[in-house]
Formats: sequence, structure tokens, C-alpha cells
Amino acid sequence: MLLFSEYDRTLKNISISQPMVDVDMEDTNSLIIRYPKFKRVTHLILSYDAQNLFLKQKNGFGYFMDLETTLQAQEDNTNNGYFVIGVTSNSSRKIQYNPYPRDGKTNYAIKHIDNIMNEFLPQIIGDYDIDYNEVKKIVLGSSMGGLMSFKTSILYPQFDNVISFSPAFWYGYPGIEEDLQYLSQNTLCNLSVGSDEGDIFGDEARNIFPNEWDLDFSSNDNFSISGVNRILEILKQRNGKTNFVFQLKNDSDIKLSIYDLNGKLIKVINTYMTKGLNELRWNGTNQIDQEISSGVYLYTLNADGKTSSNKLIFLK
Repeated sequence: MLLFSEYDRTLKNISISQPMVDVDMEDTNSLIIRYPKFKRVTHLILSYDAQNLFLKQKNGFGYFMDLETTLQAQEDNTNNGYFVIGVTSNSSRKIQYNPYPRDGKTNYAIKHIDNIMNEFLPQIIGDYDIDYNEVKKIVLGSSMGGLMSFKTSILYPQFDNVISFSPAFWYGYPGIEEDLQYLSQNTLCNLSVGSDEGDIFGDEARNIFPNEWDLDFSSNDNFSISGVNRILEILKQRNGKTNFVFQLKNDSDIKLSIYDLNGKLIKVINTYMTKGLNELRWNGTNQIDQEISSGVYLYTLNADGKTSSNKLIFLK
């Protein structure tokens, strides 16, 4: 059970939870909740680096967003009501907020996202009686939190908007290049990069990017801007790929079968996955790796001793 207390006496509609231990990180995170004062909830915002949202004196790992001023102005001038679930980061942020670890290292960021989406979020929306299916859903983050916002929306495509300030794409390469192509075409992406990005790269960053990324290393700002422009190009190309996300209680053999509406087998993918949150990707090709046409298809997923079937819409 989550217990909340007053966040600050000047912000009566904002509460903070008791610290929650992340056993893997041997550190803690807290949840910061903001609810509209006199409005029905129409928008749900999930944010990383929650300590940056509301009070400048509690800011860390990035710039202060002053989110309450922005949301209050919106509520004063529209019929919208904004409910915020913010997750604070900790001293293990470079590990907990990196969904693209290199060299086969454990992906603790995926575990963190899994806990938020399947443990904390359902409890909070239940406690506050929020109609999750009716609200517009937004995921927000900056720097490495920006990477987390993208990864969250890829794993959970119910988010309508991704807002990413100065995304730390250099931590995500090369995984982010492929991953962004699986972001739902229905998800609106808002990226922002500024002129005061700070000292963020060195020789290590120079050496990991291929020439075709054509990054500008003349300054930190130009490096960030050219990297975000590259991400925008990748997002423009996203199509024809489908991401299946599911939980496994045990390590399991996985079989994904894709059929057309006449029952003709299009593709079979066999693999083995470990327990926890998993992704299985289909790149829109048949058994001989030919691209298929857009349309409605059927799939059957056998995993963990269970079988699930449904329709999917494939777009190119």
C-alpha cells in the first residue's frame, strides 16, 4: 500500500509517497502525485525525474520544469484537468534510467518501467477513481528520462503523447535506432532541445556513432541538436513493424504465428525468453523475408503454457 503526505505547504494539490526501495538498485524512489483542484481528470501525465517538476529547490538531474504553473494556466483557460504521476530518480539513475545497456548488461530500466506500469499506476488510478480508458495519456521525461519516456511508450502503446526534453540519445545508441521504429504511429512525439545543453560528450561519444548519423561535434549544443534531428528522421521512417509486449511468470519457449484473414500462415517466430516483461518483434515480413502488404492480420502467441489470439492492424 502506498502512503502519501504533503509535498510542500504551498502546493496543496500535490503529495509525495514514502520512499520505495528498489532492491536491484539498493536505492529508493518516491511517487509525486498532482491532481486538478476543481476539474474532472481529462489528462494523465506519467513523468520521470519527478523532483524536477514542481519546486526549484528540489530540482536535480536536469532543469526545473515549473509544471504546476503550466498546468494551472491550462486548467484556468480550458476544460482540461491534469493528473500527474511523477517518479523521482536516485543516485543510480544512469543504470535505472538506461533502457539500452550495452555489452549484455542487465536491463534494470525495463524492470523499473514494469513496476511503475503494473504495480504503482493501477493502484493510484484506482485510489483516485480515474477512468484510464477515457483520459488522454502522456509520458514525459528529460535527458535519460527522455529515453525512458520513449521506451515506456514503445512497451505500452496506449500513450497518446511522448514528450522528451533533450533526450540522452547517446546513452541509447545503437538500441534506440531500431527501437524507435516500433513506436506506434498513433503516438504523437514532442522533442525539444535547447542552446544550453551542458558538457555531455567526449571521445567515447564520438567513437560510437556511425558516419551516417552525421553528428555535429563542434559544440555540445550542436551535438544535441544534430542527434535529435537524427531521431526525428528515424521517427519519420517508423512503419511496418509490430511490437508484442507480455509478462512471463517463468522462463519459457515462445511461438508467435501470424496469419492472414483467410487463415494462411504468414510468419512463425520461435524464441526463448526469461521471466518478467518481454518484447517480441515482427518486422512485417513473411517466412522468406518478403515485406507483406498493409492490412488486418491474425496472430497467435504461445507463451508460458498459455495461448492468446487476436487481430492486429499492420501499416506500412
